Amino acid sequence: MESNDKLEQLLRQMYAKEALHDDDIDTSDIIDEEWTKFEAEHFGSEKRKVRSEKSSFLKIAAMFIGVLMLSGIAYAAIHIVSNHVGGDMKSSAQEVQVTNSRQQQSDELPADSTAMQPKIYEDVELATILDDIATYHQVEPVYKKEDSKHIRLYFTWDKKQTIDNLIDTFNKFERIHITRHDNILIIE
Repeated sequence: MESNDKLEQLLRQMYAKEALHDDDIDTSDIIDEEWTKFEAEHFGSEKRKVRSEKSSFLKIAAMFIGVLMLSGIAYAAIHIVSNHVGGDMKSSAQEVQVTNSRQQQSDELPADSTAMQPKIYEDVELATILDDIATYHQVEPVYKKEDSKHIRLYFTWDKKQTIDNLIDTFNKFERIHITRHDNILIIE
């Protein structure tokens, strides 16, 4: 601020000199002196050093942060890829084990073992269930009432049961009554 005041004062003197055409005022020394102060204050070599040191420090810090970020991204990518590939390898190994165990089980079980598994009906019409049972036991279902075909049941059919046992099971339901005459099932 002080140098600005002196510079302003000098400029006023110069203006006054021009206005008055006064050759007695020697401004060259004052101008040089003020310019030197101004230059030292604003463009001094020490400030340049400080600024260059600050900028070089910031550049180094930015490079360090950049390297850290790239390292983190690379680590994450490697981790993701290794988990993905490792997961595929694990699932392939599990599939092989499951396939091998199925083959061992199929070698140990008789050929018709899947046919002997219980069949589960969930919310299925009686006609559908009895058609499957009738086909398996080679009997013919005959319905006296059309409504009885549409009764919906949850039923588990064990194919090891005889047809008479199945009829007894169905007769335990309130709305179903089945009788057998030779190869005919009469559903009331």
